Parts: sequence; C-alpha cells; structure tokens
Amino acid sequence: MNTKEFIERYICKVGETVDQISHNEWQIQKWTARTFKTLGNVLAAEHYDMLPTKELIKLKLKPNSRRSSLSLQKKIIDEALHKGWIIQEIRFKKDGRTPLSSVYRMGPGLYEYERLKEEEANSEDRELKQILKAEVVKLEGILPADFLNEIIEFANENADSESWGKERVRRFCHFLIGYLQLRREKSRIEFKEIGATYYKKVGGSKAFDSYRAFFITRMEKWQNAPVNELGIISIGSIVSVLFTGNLNGRFSCYSLGTVHATTDIAIVDEMFQTDARYLWLVENRAVLTRMAAEVDFLEKTQSFIIGVDGQIRGAHRKMIKQLCTNLSVQKIIIWVDYDKAGEIIARDIVQLVKGISYCIVGNQGNLFSSYEEYVKWSTNTQPAEQEMTLGGPEEWKKWIEK
Repeated sequence: MNTKEFIERYICKVGETVDQISHNEWQIQKWTARTFKTLGNVLAAEHYDMLPTKELIKLKLKPNSRRSSLSLQKKIIDEALHKGWIIQEIRFKKDGRTPLSSVYRMGPGLYEYERLKEEEANSEDRELKQILKAEVVKLEGILPADFLNEIIEFANENADSESWGKERVRRFCHFLIGYLQLRREKSRIEFKEIGATYYKKVGGSKAFDSYRAFFITRMEKWQNAPVNELGIISIGSIVSVLFTGNLNGRFSCYSLGTVHATTDIAIVDEMFQTDARYLWLVENRAVLTRMAAEVDFLEKTQSFIIGVDGQIRGAHRKMIKQLCTNLSVQKIIIWVDYDKAGEIIARDIVQLVKGISYCIVGNQGNLFSSYEEYVKWSTNTQPAEQEMTLGGPEEWKKWIEK
C-alpha cells in the first residue's frame, strides 16, 4: 500500500479525496457538482521505512488512533514523520485555510510493520497448533478420548470459544504441548514441572504461573473432573467443595445437620451416592449455610445442596456428575446471582446436567425450565444477589412443587 492509498483508506472521510501538493504534503479535498473545498492537509512521507524504533512501537498506535501530542522528543517525532512511521493530520476551519485541529496518527510505515508482524505471528500460531495436534495423537489410549477431542477442537478454532486474547491462547498452546510431552513420560506431574521441562531454562517453572487458574479451569471443564485425573497432582492449592445432605462414599459418610466439605483430591478416588430427590446447586456460601440450618426442610423434601462458590471447578463437576447418575435424583434446582456472572454459571451447570429435569430460580420466586427463557428474563432484570431474596423453607418448598 502506498502513502496515498493509506491516506484515502484511513484518513479521508466519506466523499473526501486526497491530492499530493509537495514531496511530503497532501491536501484533503471535497468536490461536489458545484463546489470545491479544501478541508485540511496531511504531512506524510511519500516513501516510508518499515522498521520503526522501539519508542514508536510502544505507542501502540492503530489506524484510527488520534493523538494531539506524543510523549516523545521532537527529534524522534521529526524522524518518525520523515520515515512515514507517523503522519500529521491538520484540519481547517470553513475558510479552508485556518487550522482547526492537528493530530498525530499511525503512518503507513508503522502500519505495514504491524501488519507483517501480525501475519508472522498468525503463521507461527498455526504451526504451534499443528504441533499441539501431533502431540495429541501420541496420547491416544492414554488420556480420555473426550479430553483429547476437546484439545483438537481448541486447536481448530479460528476464534477462541472462551474469548481469550491471542497471547493467552498462545501460552495455553505451549502449556498443553508441555503437559502432553511430559505426560507421555510419567503419569503424575507437578504443575511447575510443565514449564520447567518445556522451556529447560532458569525461570521456566514459573512460566505459566500467572495463567494457572485459567488453564486448570479450562482443562477441568473439558474433563468434567479435577485436573488430578489428568495426572497433574499438585497445582499449589486444594479446592474445597461445600455441601449439606446425606452422602456416602467409599471413604466417607456425611449426614444432614451441618455444612460439610470435601476436596478435589478426595473426589478423585470417591464414588458418591445419595438418596436425595432434589439436587440444589447454589452460587453463594451464605445461601448454602442458610439452607443447611433448615434440617426439617432438607429431610422432608429429600434435598441435597452443593455450593458452587461462584465458579464450577473440576471437583464440583465430578461430584455433580456422580450425583446425577443416582436414580433417586429427580430434579436439579439452579440458584445463582441475577447478573452476567450468574448467567455463565447457570449455563455451565445446564450443560453439565443434560438429560435431567432442571429449573433456574428467578429473584421473585419465578422459575424457568430452560436456560434460554432464563437469559431472556435476566437481560431485562436489574442485577441482584441471591441473598436479597433468600426467603425460607415455605418459599423453597413452593419452588420444588411447581
């Protein structure tokens, strides 16, 4: 793209044209059947350089960026104008002569540099995902097929399904490759081993630390179980699952009367059973503790309640899936905050409990038998917390009976 084409595409407005009036100066014009107007000038190098300095790159200019001033020395600005890394747009008043405004904008040199850099990054990303898919093939028969299929799906996406930015997606690709390579060698892995063995340099063990929660959550979502089941036995924290109700496992037994807790580590080896008819999945701990105090209600309605704590982790997923296989469970009641985050939690739960009747609780005791109905209602409702309409056993019983 030459300088004139760049100005016409990114500087000129509808109906405007540009004409070169000197070596590095262009005039913005507007012609009609009867009139001709000079609307402004653009100071832009006719021939540009595509290797901008670090100072210019750090400005993070975009084609539509407008800056009345730049935090750069005058000699750097002059050089940037001379080499086409930036341009200066001057707009005139109605008289066509008096300056009205003056702004600095991205120039064709910086634009082409950024475009080529992005093309190179996209090419590298495609190669990275091909490597990832090749690693998946080597783990067939060792890791669950559904989990491996999720990785392939992720590698084939043009736009990330979780709306992650390019840098996080790129880091996740590296993380998955490192994990898969290490998983071929050993069945049990410490989280920090992945970065250490993948990068093989000092500091490698910390390479993925800032993304730990995002990566682990996504892997657990793909697996519907704690990440322990994928061989990552230590992630530096233990996830608790809080609940109340009658529950039996191979290594534990819980009864009504108080709030209980188990962990992601325990859930890996457990096979939970319950005699509950109604499984309540609530977002906030306050709701869980309030309902746990109503032992008569829980006993008479045969209810079991899990607090998902604002985020459904792998441990929650596995426990919920196990309880959903109990023939006694007839219905799921989903009760979350009435906001965007609550919508996401409700969506994840609905996807998790497919095949079982469910309802989602609104903030006026209204119930929704489909996620789509709930979202439609929620979109036109003021955000609110569960605790604002907590109610008591009489209200809760009505929700069950509806």
